[in-house]
Amino acid sequence: MKTTLIDKTDNDDELLNNVFCKLSVNKSLTWQEAKLGAFRVFEALARGDQNSFALLTGFFGALTVKKPVFEEFVGAAKALEETKTVNFHFKVNRPIVTAGGTGGDTLPTINITTPAIVVAAAAGAYAVKSGSKSFSSKTGCIDVAEALGVNVHLSSRKVEECVEKIGTVVWASEDMYPWMQPLIKGGSESLLVKQLMPLLYSLRLVIATALNPFSLKRQVRGVSEPFTELTAKVLGACGYERAFVVLGYGETKQVKIDEFSTLGKNTVSELKLNGEVETFNVYPEDVGIKRGNVHEIVARDSHIENAKVIMQILAGKNIGSCRDIVLLNAASILVLSGICKDLRDGYELAKQVIESGQAIAKIEELIHFSNNNSLK
Repeated sequence: MKTTLIDKTDNDDELLNNVFCKLSVNKSLTWQEAKLGAFRVFEALARGDQNSFALLTGFFGALTVKKPVFEEFVGAAKALEETKTVNFHFKVNRPIVTAGGTGGDTLPTINITTPAIVVAAAAGAYAVKSGSKSFSSKTGCIDVAEALGVNVHLSSRKVEECVEKIGTVVWASEDMYPWMQPLIKGGSESLLVKQLMPLLYSLRLVIATALNPFSLKRQVRGVSEPFTELTAKVLGACGYERAFVVLGYGETKQVKIDEFSTLGKNTVSELKLNGEVETFNVYPEDVGIKRGNVHEIVARDSHIENAKVIMQILAGKNIGSCRDIVLLNAASILVLSGICKDLRDGYELAKQVIESGQAIAKIEELIHFSNNNSLK
């Protein structure tokens, strides 16, 4: 792990103590202070320090309670970016788009973004997804992808080849962040950590916003709290050129989904090429979609069952609410990739891709290609 991000000095501990003192009285941090605090948390996790989870809970718990501001997210994001151990260089002729959510939504749905990136790739986009093993969800992208038969543990060169040759990949990126494996292990083995993680929304939002293993410039990011505009601005500060940050709702505002929703309103903050952020609402009817049935999109009881639902969608055998919500999210990827001009066009193209058999062919291609030992 890089330790040159913030050089250790004699007064380093004093500066860190000052960070926690400010947070203890609900004072906002400068981006430099947030960078220092976040880096020390990730550094402690990577080293396996005994107090690492106390440090993590103290820092990100205080940020969550206080409600983080722009400078704090930018500082934490800069620290997070510099913990990467791999940098990708894709030789492609079109922007690559990634998609994902922060978790923490009030409605446990089927996995949506994994089939969405497959559909988008089948339509001609370069669409990729990264993730890690889930703490408790039965719809985590890595667990579901493995249940589908995708090899998610590729080398960095194989990831590049997969994207360049078939336009998509689902990759377990925890190995490139030295702090992530200890965090996942702590979450799976410690009941206390597992209970605390849902409460540390600022941590999840920082990871979801700043984690950029593929070194991309475009993404669809779902959030489960009303931070769409703030998150879009942070993405811009982190070097993204275009993004959709969306908070989806159900029939009421009590139901929140960290993806584009077909159940109700979507609040979207779009980061544009000129750096401006525009916030607007999108309803299913705007895209030509009828309101979805909440009972249809609820997650099944296991990764295997959720993987079966995904295969049914991609094969055109599920034409209900599950398919529509996947198509809407695929549409957002197609817009950011430059293939479609708006969500309605993207939805129609994504629908054609499933009906033509291209989507099921693409997932089969991904399964075969990712497990091909002849990859470099």
